[in-house]
Amino acid sequence: MQIPLSPQLLGDLIEKGYTHMLASTATDAAANVSIVLTPVREKPKLANLPDGYDTFYRITQEPMQLACSANETTTVVDYETFDKTITGEDIFEDSYFRMSEDFFRQVLDSLEDYAVITTDKNGDINSWNSGAERVLGYKEKEVIGRSAKIFFTPEDIAAGVPEKELTTALGTGRAIDERYHMCKDGSRFWGSGLVFPLYDDQKNHHGFTKIMRNLRERQDAELKAEEQ
Repeated sequence: MQIPLSPQLLGDLIEKGYTHMLASTATDAAANVSIVLTPVREKPKLANLPDGYDTFYRITQEPMQLACSANETTTVVDYETFDKTITGEDIFEDSYFRMSEDFFRQVLDSLEDYAVITTDKNGDINSWNSGAERVLGYKEKEVIGRSAKIFFTPEDIAAGVPEKELTTALGTGRAIDERYHMCKDGSRFWGSGLVFPLYDDQKNHHGFTKIMRNLRERQDAELKAEEQ
């Protein structure tokens, strides 16, 4: 049985002790991409994946970005798990899809490699996870209420990039964020991520979420691993 991936569903899997996702990607004749994720509780071995799977992810990294992104890729969670611990009753029980605000905060703070930031409709910051502190250098109390422009470069601010990014996200459902960003100490890094609008149950627009990763850190870590 397959269920569309969502942040709430992903958070529930984390709460139940799942640590990784096996992944299978397929593209049909119409160039539609679909990703099937299967939750597992132990880290798989890349050289010995089950038949039909291409790779695997740590559950708090790429799957969270897939759950939050708004694009044309279809991503589903396959409940034919190997340990058979999730039942149909679990899937369709309303409480299965609910997370407390505190638990969702724990999920966001577990994304150490990702800055997860929310803003109001004007782009002023109203939440900031520990990953954002690690990536950008500001503590949450230093940025709440301030414009998200603080981590754009002066030249991008002059060119109106922050405003264009929010307009694009609101008009198309997401904006791709691939550019240099500014840290608190004035240093720059190449960040890659997404911005998408936030709506309530009545489809009223309330703000935006930005998910970003410092690709320079990842590149440096990969080079260091190769040298060892």
